[in-house]
Amino acid sequence: MPRISVILPVYNGALYIGEAVQSILSQSYSDFELIVINDASTDKTLEVLGNFTDPRLRIVTNEQNLRVVKSLNKGMALAQGELVARMDGDDIAHPLRFEMQVAYLDAHPEVDFCGTWVEVFGAQQMISKCSEKHDLIKAHLFFLNSIYHPSVMFRRQRFVEHNLQYDESFTNAEDYGLWAKAIDVIQLANVPKVLLKYRVHDSNVSVLKDSNRKVLDEIHYRVYKDFLDKLKINYNESDLATHRALAIREVDVSTEEQLLTYLRWMEKVYKANQATHYFNKTALQVVLMGCFNELMKRSKSSFRKSRMVLRSARSIFSPADYVSIWRYKLSLKFTSGKV
Repeated sequence: MPRISVILPVYNGALYIGEAVQSILSQSYSDFELIVINDASTDKTLEVLGNFTDPRLRIVTNEQNLRVVKSLNKGMALAQGELVARMDGDDIAHPLRFEMQVAYLDAHPEVDFCGTWVEVFGAQQMISKCSEKHDLIKAHLFFLNSIYHPSVMFRRQRFVEHNLQYDESFTNAEDYGLWAKAIDVIQLANVPKVLLKYRVHDSNVSVLKDSNRKVLDEIHYRVYKDFLDKLKINYNESDLATHRALAIREVDVSTEEQLLTYLRWMEKVYKANQATHYFNKTALQVVLMGCFNELMKRSKSSFRKSRMVLRSARSIFSPADYVSIWRYKLSLKFTSGKV
């Protein structure tokens, strides 16, 4: 039985699937099976896959197009390994990816799940350094997904124990829904190394446009509601829109009152957490500080000097808190992102 089961769903991915599969088969850590779920592709995906003769590759073809979530759950049911790794058909795994993730999980038995930092390439270029520690990942998830789905590796038994699987209703955000559900029952982490090249092209950028954007907003609202209920916060649709705007950095601070709306919401969240202790206090403050800095950067200097604005800011960040936030960031000990 292999140590790792790799699940790779693909639909009409002939252009990139060969490079993606080769990056897995070339891993320095070789004890794995690669389960490719061909989701009834109509292009040359199956022909490209047929060029590989590695016995670790297992190709499963759906008779009809099931879409990504059902294909992922099918892959999970077929997985035999102690660990499950994800991969997408258009990304490229670093040769040391599995070796380093296995080493991380072996060295941290309390961690059930780890993603990695990624190099975004294609239509966008950047190094994305996701938070390493569970508490900060959890606080970030209250706003946005902080884990790159095709970079993850996790202990299969822990997911089985907690009946964790992908939810079909989370269209284009099945990973975010799963992480938000899992965060209270398993320990998450990100290996602070770039171990995946994450391709951005027209087909995945389009997810953020027009009607797809509305669908994503509604999905995020569902996650926000779950978190807000755990914080015991009373909220309305306007509050959800305020939270979403802070998360995606699309804030309107053209008036002082609008700026105060965001700050009052942040203050409400902070005080609710002080009462419930649902999030680690400093981890939440780190995330709120990012929101606060964005608000200050976009607002007029006269607004930033307003008594009301300063009072609201002080209610979230005391002088002692600034020291705690600084120390917390230092404790993360981020190393160089490149392997």
